[in-house]
Amino acid sequence: MSPLPRQPSKIEGAALLDVRLDAVACQLDDLNALAEALATASNEDDAERLVALGDSLDRYAVALSWNVEAVLPVIAAYAERHAGIPDELFAPAFVLKAIAPDSRELAALAPKLSPDVTALLERFLLSSG
Repeated sequence: MSPLPRQPSKIEGAALLDVRLDAVACQLDDLNALAEALATASNEDDAERLVALGDSLDRYAVALSWNVEAVLPVIAAYAERHAGIPDELFAPAFVLKAIAPDSRELAALAPKLSPDVTALLERFLLSSG
């Protein structure tokens, strides 16, 4: 079975940002769920589970690095939409630290991170680095 020919996207502007936001938001939501498991494993000092969860988190970072310029505004929009839910900022902060550590998006997000999210990021990033 031969693949269907790819048609150029006719979605532009705000509609394209919405499509990207939906796709990336699903991945960021999954990352936030993994962060909850990471916090539990970290609190329980479950080294084996921490390694497995870290590997999963890394795969998401790799997947989201496919086109940094395309995903940066999408991640920033996700963070803005979830600013009132501190735990939901783990995923955008994690991905930005992984794919764009010197970005203005991360610089803008960093002061909004809760102490719990910051501690989880620091503990995870130090233990996996």
